[in-house]
Amino acid sequence: MNVGMVCRRRVVTIDHGESPVRAAELMRDHHVGALVVTTETDAGPHVVGIVTDRDLVVGGLAGRPNGSFEPVGDLASRQITSVSEDDEVSDAVAVMQARGVRRLLVTDTGRRLVGFVSLDDLIDTYASELEALAQVIRSSIERESSELVAHETSVAILPHFPATGTAGWQA
Repeated sequence: MNVGMVCRRRVVTIDHGESPVRAAELMRDHHVGALVVTTETDAGPHVVGIVTDRDLVVGGLAGRPNGSFEPVGDLASRQITSVSEDDEVSDAVAVMQARGVRRLLVTDTGRRLVGFVSLDDLIDTYASELEALAQVIRSSIERESSELVAHETSVAILPHFPATGTAGWQA
């Protein structure tokens, strides 16, 4: 299974100069835990980082007891890690492990941003695969059980009588 099959195609972005409050509003409104941080260039928006809900709390709120806020771009992680939508899901897991990240940007063959995949998305994917495998096991057990019952009822069970006659007698 490739990343393109499991990634989220709706990417929520925020300009690097926006406030952490605006980032929190976007996260709430779109039910996401991370935003792609962009800056405007002559060629259009350019990805400069990723900001997570944790970044907002730990770096934004907890780091600013006096109530002053930095732009969201200053809180964003600049470590941008991506995989191709054609990469296998197992490759995405390996990249997350190697880079120590929980989220990856997903790009097309032209290296354009087309999606976002999180650790939660991959766990959900693997859980679905494991559920399908568990169903295979259950189906196999049910089939074997029904075949056994069918076999037992089709075999005539003859009563067992002790041997008669003199063959078993000893003098």
